[in-house]
Amino acid sequence: MKKQKNTIIARATPPGQGSIGVIRISGDKVIDVIKYVLKLTYIKPRYAHYLPFFYKEKIIDKGIVLWFPKPNSFTGEDILELQCHGNSILLDLLINNILNISGIRMANPGEFSKRAFLNKKFDLTQAEAIADIISANSKAAIFSAMNLMNGKLSLFLKKFTKIIINLRVKIESFLEFDYKINFSTFCKKILITLEDLLKFLTNIIKYVKNGIRIREGIKITLIGPPNSGKSSLMNLITNKNISIVTNIPGTTRDILHENIYIDSVPIEIIDTAGIRNTNNQIEILGIKKTLKEIKNSNYLFLVIEDKMSEHNLSKIIKKYLKNFIKNIPVLIIRNKIDLTNNIPEVIYNNTYTSIKISIKKKMGILNLIDFIKKKILNKNTSEDQFTARERYLNIFNSIYKHLIEGKKNFLNTNSIELLAEDIRLIQKKLDSITGKFYSEDLLNSIFSQFCVGK
Repeated sequence: MKKQKNTIIARATPPGQGSIGVIRISGDKVIDVIKYVLKLTYIKPRYAHYLPFFYKEKIIDKGIVLWFPKPNSFTGEDILELQCHGNSILLDLLINNILNISGIRMANPGEFSKRAFLNKKFDLTQAEAIADIISANSKAAIFSAMNLMNGKLSLFLKKFTKIIINLRVKIESFLEFDYKINFSTFCKKILITLEDLLKFLTNIIKYVKNGIRIREGIKITLIGPPNSGKSSLMNLITNKNISIVTNIPGTTRDILHENIYIDSVPIEIIDTAGIRNTNNQIEILGIKKTLKEIKNSNYLFLVIEDKMSEHNLSKIIKKYLKNFIKNIPVLIIRNKIDLTNNIPEVIYNNTYTSIKISIKKKMGILNLIDFIKKKILNKNTSEDQFTARERYLNIFNSIYKHLIEGKKNFLNTNSIELLAEDIRLIQKKLDSITGKFYSEDLLNSIFSQFCVGK
């Protein structure tokens, strides 16, 4: 258990008035707080006591007291919780009174959770799950965050790490006893293991990407020429009259945002200015904002009129979007099929997927919603789904590149030493996810996002 110098204190309930206010104290000075605030030398651990709270020598309130002796507590240290009436003045008086005890200070944001992590009560992903539960904005996010807290990602990592360790053992054994091992047979086994690792990692990355979508939501930006139906589609999908709809080109000049939920996943829909050549300075500014939104999107819906030819569509993509859509999926929405007498349908080809709809007649809209559910949400119905963060994805993508590069080098050079170094770096990166290997900057970045009392 990592020894912390100071005892910390903070309010564990939100600011403002309420029926209950909770003060949390963690550290070796908890016994002194019991003596100072409760005027007692001992209270029964893990038992709810109804006791008077003293401010100096006067009773200021009565409430529930809970004492959790170390190491059987959230932080792994002695913890005391005082549950009084939720008056901010009362809470401040009690906290300031306790701060008179030498060696006690106010907690930093997330410091209780940080101490729990340092005392090995949970790993770093489980600590992040606490923040995910607090900030969850959907039912799916709550259950997925609980899966992260319960160690679903850690379980994946243990299995993956076990394969990595076994591979390292095989490599080290070969380097130590190569004269006893057939090199050709050894190489075949190594390549099979590398393939297994790549398959396993591909599955983990799929979970992580879905976990990010659940936690952060999905950002879909509507783009396209003026009067193609972007604003009408925005109003239809959100079931609100958010965007102004007219026959005048360039009506939408600012960025409009609205959040909806599909299968309990939050989706942000953005209506943007129509992309076209114009001399109107306000409209030009709107187009610049549109191009900025494109960069930050998870998916683009390019709304055009169904009568537009493939040639003109290619010109739009080449002129306006070529520099933006390299890593952003695009769905072509061909609107106004009521004017071209076409039927609603989904068309798949090697370049883009197109959906033919009529917003005015509400034709093909179910096809669009179905596409969002199946192709964009990529809903994973597994009970093992967990929330995830970009840092997980960045690390796993880096590991994937190391594996690909390691496999390539091994095939070209048969160098066991180079492969051993790649595997060592991979294990180090894995340890940075759970916090077995961490930097102080990483911890400060993660826990500073927590509220003060957590």
